[in-house]
Amino acid sequence: MSTFTKYHGDFFYRALAAILMIGPVLLIIAAGAMPDELRTGRLVVYGHGAILAVVAGAMVLRAVYARGFVNAWKIAASEPRDSVTA
Repeated sequence: MSTFTKYHGDFFYRALAAILMIGPVLLIIAAGAMPDELRTGRLVVYGHGAILAVVAGAMVLRAVYARGFVNAWKIAASEPRDSVTA
């Protein structure tokens, strides 16, 4: 997979920023196409809530992934390298 950025972490944050910018715009466009009812307001409110939940979940998963990788690297580097011969 090739990306426009040198580091894959940069790609994650750029994709996250795109979701944060494009998501609300698409919600407003969809709500503008609907007739004025209570459902329109609910769509916008719940849609923004869903975008916020997805972004928060992505940030938590990213932090857990990075933290888990660092811990696994430390554990692998700290174990003695004893060779066992049969």
